[in-house]
Amino acid sequence: MMNPPALSVHDVTMEFEAHVRVLQHVNLDVPQGQTLVLIGESGSGKTTLLRMFNGLNHPTSGEIHLHGESIRIKDPIELRRHVGYVQQDGGLLPHWTVEENVSLVPVLLGWNPEKRTSRVHELLDMVNLDPTRYRTRYPIELSGGQRQRVAVARALAADPSIVLLDEPFGALDSITRRNLQRQFLELKRQLQKTLVMVTHDVDEAIRLGDRIAVLKDGRLLQIGSPAELLNAPAHDYVAQLLGHRSRGDHP
Repeated sequence: MMNPPALSVHDVTMEFEAHVRVLQHVNLDVPQGQTLVLIGESGSGKTTLLRMFNGLNHPTSGEIHLHGESIRIKDPIELRRHVGYVQQDGGLLPHWTVEENVSLVPVLLGWNPEKRTSRVHELLDMVNLDPTRYRTRYPIELSGGQRQRVAVARALAADPSIVLLDEPFGALDSITRRNLQRQFLELKRQLQKTLVMVTHDVDEAIRLGDRIAVLKDGRLLQIGSPAELLNAPAHDYVAQLLGHRSRGDHP
């Protein structure tokens, strides 16, 4: 039996100028505590959909619900303080130290300095960065993998129930990417949060996702577990996307 949805998408369509539809009548639920991976080629609408979950994009029609409430009625700034967000390049502020970057949302929420410092140390430990070594460093002094770990720590700082990840490992070399995927799976096990991730990488989607949503040209073609998509693709494009993997060949 599935948990109740943390996020729900109800008949969402989004159009840009000249009636260009980026998303077309999308419906899906993300149960609490599950990881949903959005996958599809460039222009499929996956990042547009992800950014709707924290109010950075708005549907032309349809509704996005967070824990049963329409996002439209929520204050957008307050919403973004309680939904963690990890960008592809980390999005760290270059002139701020690691500690200042991780503390961004706690400062906005008015946490006292002692509580902020304690939380920074806890989170850096969680992402395998020694706080005594790294909290005073600047982003330019970190490797790409270390910057992404800091970005994940920042997204978790205020203990949000939902975390969005926009190709968080996309710009990294294969070895670093694999190591961070392993850490991601461990964090996922520990924290039991609702996670929504965008990726172009089919293997990554299968490895990290509890469920995968395949999008093409703004339409949701299929959503299901990795095994369901591998064993019973509902569309030729889904079969083509997953075709290089044999049935049952997933983590």
